Amino acid sequence: TDQRRVRGLLPSEMRRTPSGSIMEPGDRLRRSNSSEGVALKRKPKIGGRRNRVGQKKSEPVDEIPEEMLEQMRMMCEDGEDMVEMEGLTFDSVVKIFATIQEPDYGNPWQTHSVECATGSGVVIQTNAGLKVLTAAHVVSDQTFVQVQRTGVQNPDKHVAEVYAVWHECDLALLDVPQDGFWKDLTPSEIGQMPSHRDLVLVAGFPVGGEELSITEGVVSRIEGQPYSHSQRMLLAVTVDAAINSGNSGGPVFSDTGELVGIAFQALEQAENTGHIIPPPVIQHFLEGVALRGPTGYKGFPGTGFYWQQLTNPWLRQERGLNVDAHGVLVTKVVYGNSVFGKLVAGDVLTHVAGKAIANNGTVSFDRYGRVDLDIVFSMFQCDSQIELQIVREAVTVTVTVTLLPELHLVPLAQHDRAPSYYIYCGCVFQPLSLDYIQRNPGPDIIEMGHALEHGEPSEKKLQLVIMSQCLSDQINISYEEFQNQQISAVNGSSFVNLKEMVSLIEGSSDGLIKLRTNGDDLVILPGPSKAEAQQANERILQRYKVVADRSLDLQDVRQQAVV
Repeated sequence: TDQRRVRGLLPSEMRRTPSGSIMEPGDRLRRSNSSEGVALKRKPKIGGRRNRVGQKKSEPVDEIPEEMLEQMRMMCEDGEDMVEMEGLTFDSVVKIFATIQEPDYGNPWQTHSVECATGSGVVIQTNAGLKVLTAAHVVSDQTFVQVQRTGVQNPDKHVAEVYAVWHECDLALLDVPQDGFWKDLTPSEIGQMPSHRDLVLVAGFPVGGEELSITEGVVSRIEGQPYSHSQRMLLAVTVDAAINSGNSGGPVFSDTGELVGIAFQALEQAENTGHIIPPPVIQHFLEGVALRGPTGYKGFPGTGFYWQQLTNPWLRQERGLNVDAHGVLVTKVVYGNSVFGKLVAGDVLTHVAGKAIANNGTVSFDRYGRVDLDIVFSMFQCDSQIELQIVREAVTVTVTVTLLPELHLVPLAQHDRAPSYYIYCGCVFQPLSLDYIQRNPGPDIIEMGHALEHGEPSEKKLQLVIMSQCLSDQINISYEEFQNQQISAVNGSSFVNLKEMVSLIEGSSDGLIKLRTNGDDLVILPGPSKAEAQQANERILQRYKVVADRSLDLQDVRQQAVV
């Protein structure tokens, strides 16, 4: 396992990010053997899984065998604690077979080898008809998907298509074109949010067998948790039912048969402690897809500011607050996010969407207890407007903000997209991202982690571009030492992102291209009009078997240059 001292390890104190996640000393980013790749791990570590196994044919069942029910009855002395499952059927549970091919962030022009994975899902009714709901990481980077019903009447595999997916909340909807798959199939109904100590049933196809597996547990905790697939802090429910590799995407039912969650990750260093995606998050995804279409959903808005607790009475006094005042201190506002231009450092935020904020930064969540204020923001759709009540210079003010998707200088986990890259004279340039950091250990990883932790977007800088490697050639001799170095300027001009950097290089009429690194080193190369540069580009691509000198998202830069 690769463990890298990246986020939360630079300062010794706790830090709160704009997305609301608390990064503590000891947090790790690591490469997991499970197919979600690298996951954010807190102590104890968290990891969602799909099962990477061969596609063996199975004959699942659609109900619990009588022998199993009898064994469960015997386990309960008086029978009162046993979930009454005799009347429940599980024919809406499906097994998912995915062929996956993940991108290679080390060599972004190619992909890793093809692998097979399995997961679980459940049939639900949507505004677009019957669909299979599953976890996004079960089908991320998929090239081919099949589903198999648990009913013995139709055990064949059916080709499926990804109808909608949103990796931030780790949810996806699958469509099955074949009508025969849906015959006599009753969808599961989404129920209410489960409460503490409610009994739940986790259904799916974990490792250790081919048949449908059902485990029983209770709800133990309801709060915001980092979703390992996306690194985003969203509402989650903790249960003590076993959730293992292959369970991902499988339904979690109440004892009355309602769908109350989707299994998606588990604590690795704890016994039978897993997390499920609760109905509010599922409904947010489904309503957003219904509102904007399968490709127009914008996800969950972020807060866009850093804040500090006001539990210290001297701090409250310094802010000019009275004894009964409550809220959190705004310490920094991040460009391009929801509250940018509305809040300023020094404001005291007391209410969000009508909910009072306690001095520790939590709000009441009805009968479920308390959650971080960030969770309140995430319950609304993007582009919604909410009111914030603040105290600014001892005056209470109400401001209205339009909620926006989170904007990061260094993007968090990304899926189902090829990495952006550009090769010039053998120098490979890429935007710095969490995916790159996790997959490319090196001596500069701490500096990259600092950018991930503290870097903020601005009007003049929306991406950090690094020279990820140098494909050796006589034209770039000695530049290998600048691997993983950030490029800050081209011929003295700064740039907003990689696309603008490519435009500066290819639009240059100078005989030389002068690249300035963040450490004030210089990389000098011949200009694009020079025959030496043109010959080197062609020679290097052929030598290293690189199909194109840039990713598809940068192809239009070449076209503009030609025009």
